[in-house]
Amino acid sequence: MVLRGAVRLPAVRPSTIFYGCVAVLASAPAWIVEHPPLEDLPFHMATLRAIHSYSDPAYGFGADFFLNLFHTQYALYYVVGSALAYVFGVTGATIALMSAYLGGTVLALRALLAAIGKDERLTLFVLPLLVNVMFLYGLLPFVCGIPLMLVGLAATVRYHERPSRGAGVGLAALAVALFYAHVVPYALFGVGYAALFPWKRPSRWLSAALPVAPSLLAVVGWVALSSQGQESAGALEAALRHPPYVDAMARLPQWSIDVFRDTTDEWHILALAIVVLLSVGLAQGDRDHAKPAARALVVIPIVCLVLYFTTGDMLGDVWLFSQRFPVPAMISAIPLLRMPTGARGVVVSALALWVGASSIVNDCTHFIRFEREEVGDFDEAIEKMAPRSRVAALIYDKSSSIVNDVPFLHFGSYYQSQKGGVIQFSNSGALYWPVRFRPGHYPPPGTRPRLRWEWMPEQVSIQELYPYYDYVLTRGRNFSPPPGTFHLAWSGDRWAVYARDGR
Repeated sequence: MVLRGAVRLPAVRPSTIFYGCVAVLASAPAWIVEHPPLEDLPFHMATLRAIHSYSDPAYGFGADFFLNLFHTQYALYYVVGSALAYVFGVTGATIALMSAYLGGTVLALRALLAAIGKDERLTLFVLPLLVNVMFLYGLLPFVCGIPLMLVGLAATVRYHERPSRGAGVGLAALAVALFYAHVVPYALFGVGYAALFPWKRPSRWLSAALPVAPSLLAVVGWVALSSQGQESAGALEAALRHPPYVDAMARLPQWSIDVFRDTTDEWHILALAIVVLLSVGLAQGDRDHAKPAARALVVIPIVCLVLYFTTGDMLGDVWLFSQRFPVPAMISAIPLLRMPTGARGVVVSALALWVGASSIVNDCTHFIRFEREEVGDFDEAIEKMAPRSRVAALIYDKSSSIVNDVPFLHFGSYYQSQKGGVIQFSNSGALYWPVRFRPGHYPPPGTRPRLRWEWMPEQVSIQELYPYYDYVLTRGRNFSPPPGTFHLAWSGDRWAVYARDGR
């Protein structure tokens, strides 16, 4: 019996439920441990705390910092994170943002595949690619821009098919949000937008260009009004150089898939490549229902590869410029693949799901090992330091035997994310950072620390530390302060806290 006037909810497709579950599974590395081994993650949590609690005297940020949100191009991550922090707290908001990248990329890729008429089961190929080197570096605003880029491309295809005011406004909002997420995914979106533009229909040029006009105005304003924008624009020519191609080719896995010290990640990528080849091979002879728009998207991975091989490490103040392109190249190439039909497609889909699920389990297993075997008694060290203090983090033992790179390099910023105050090393001296030191409030030597300060703690002199800092947090046993400066206040298995004499 159906009641007259009852509201009938739209039916949910079983595939929507399935891919929703896949997205939740893909997000597991974001919430499986308290301290994921992401190098810059503590930076982002400390910055989010400073933005969210800037006016809270319990953290004491206003004395030493000012907010730089209107002169940075990285605002979206922190604005959204601060809004989420009202509900989930800073840690919960960070987990939500990481999950938005991991699980959101799954859903965004599915939306793009549907928009261009490709088999949505190709989405499963992205699972082993999500925990990649850029994610391990903790470049969260950058990777969070990837699902926005995919959604923006899907919205572009839909808008060009059926232009409407509502669709245009939505696409414009997506483009502006993508620009304020990260300039690299926005630029790749721009490449895709240009490829999808209806060049053969001049009568539609104006309506097709209007949705990207607001984001282009944001670009002009950023370049004209912000020091970071001016520096980045001026550094473009210097970034276009030709590194040794053999070296760049050899390092391609280092900047994309080589996440763990062991070979489990490489084996999963090899398994993925075999399934991809099987899918393309078994699809030969099947009718392809893809729309012509699918052909245009080939330009994105091509541009990514060209920029990887022709640009350098730096764009102004931003490190790892060319190295950011291999990951979006791999992800944006997935819509160019083909999935066989019938039983062959079922077999390939099952294999892709198995490889993807296995890779996620492998990621989580390594993250759990990192938390249990290497993080140690870090939380106790943080507990021993009073709130709103000045803390220098000297990380002598930076690396891990489980993950590549140096996951402990910025662990000191967890103090600032929990208790406020000042931490060094921090990124608050960089022109592009959303929270910057006030003039005259830089820690010793009174300006930005020398290059690679955080990498060489053994070169930090006691004059830089005493009497400015209240505490020195160390990982490793290399700190030997002279008498009358700092004393050992707490020591654990891996971490130690030194307090300034006289506190």
